[in-house]
Amino acid sequence: MTLALASCSGGDGSAEATPLPSSTLVVATPTTSPPPSPTPDPLGPPPTNAIEARAGLQALLGASRFAEPCPQHLTLSWGVICAQGDAGGDGLPDAAWLIPLRQAAPQGPFPAVVFFRSGGSQEIEEFATEGSADASILGAAIFSLADRDGEPGAELAYLVNRCTANTCTSLVRIQAWDGTAWRDIGPGDDGVPAIDRVALEGEGAQSRIMIHGGKLDIAAGPTRAATRTYELLGGRYRLTKTEYDPPEYLFHAIVDADALFAAANFEEAIAAYRAAIGAEDLRDWKKDTGRGEGRPALEGYALFRIAVATAALGQDPTEAIDAAIREGKEIVFSIAAQEFRKGLQEHSSVIAGCAEATKYLGTVGNGADTPAYIARLFDYGYANQPSRTYQDICRLP
Repeated sequence: MTLALASCSGGDGSAEATPLPSSTLVVATPTTSPPPSPTPDPLGPPPTNAIEARAGLQALLGASRFAEPCPQHLTLSWGVICAQGDAGGDGLPDAAWLIPLRQAAPQGPFPAVVFFRSGGSQEIEEFATEGSADASILGAAIFSLADRDGEPGAELAYLVNRCTANTCTSLVRIQAWDGTAWRDIGPGDDGVPAIDRVALEGEGAQSRIMIHGGKLDIAAGPTRAATRTYELLGGRYRLTKTEYDPPEYLFHAIVDADALFAAANFEEAIAAYRAAIGAEDLRDWKKDTGRGEGRPALEGYALFRIAVATAALGQDPTEAIDAAIREGKEIVFSIAAQEFRKGLQEHSSVIAGCAEATKYLGTVGNGADTPAYIARLFDYGYANQPSRTYQDICRLP
């Protein structure tokens, strides 16, 4: 602030302003402290591999065996599925985690890794480290640490996927601790492709694995799903039952009838073949995929098999053989029926009848290759290999 004062100068009465030194008024302003640094998240971003998953898990849980094994932060941030039980049978609580992986090019559609921590040693062990475990709804449904064999200690169950360019095949792993090492007592087969349902039912030695799947892309051939049941037998889960879905394609209706024939259930087989003939609600896979008509050959084959099954029952097959000859629209089966009749009449034996029919069906020469022709008739894609051969047409059980 600057102040100006008047002073006298000389005798003329005039006044001149004399400036005084100026002073500056300093006003204090409040200062703000920098915001506190946020507490680092021990988990970090969702892991992309087993190493990152282990590091985050260990950082969050710490070294204490009394730490909460499944804190909410773990499930919310990483989408982890947790399981608890006593795998070692020592009375100490063990824990397991199914941790999804955020991979740029995953091996499966829902890649994950499985970790297990012993309540005694606190050591963390890894399963499916390459990310083959399944973190989908299906994988989460069976992920568990529970008794699956009736022996002391809980078993670690999880789902794994093996994927190709065309499809993914799934397997249930059931890891049992025998006191020195882990042993997989899950199904030892090649797994089930394209599954859409999986469940672990029951407990202990009465547990069952139920898997539904198997329907592939139409390019693979006519396929249908089935429910496969695995039960504990001889210390391992083994396939005990396969129940197929109802046929969508005529091909599968014939397959079902063939199964009855092969089991010597001839009356049921005849009924199944007859039900398939003329069933327009059943699709023709060859027609659907631009491979011509498949129905005439399958229906002609069914008529021939009806004739053979009728004879195998000890009944008069005349009418059935006549139908196979007159009504069949595939010439090879009409001729095969004639040859079957010839052998049956000459030797009064179904075996002899089939021998004559098979002899004709195996004809090669004079520009004809009947076995190759039959192989083409029964070529229903790579999902249905090996296909029938001419020797299967009249094969008796």
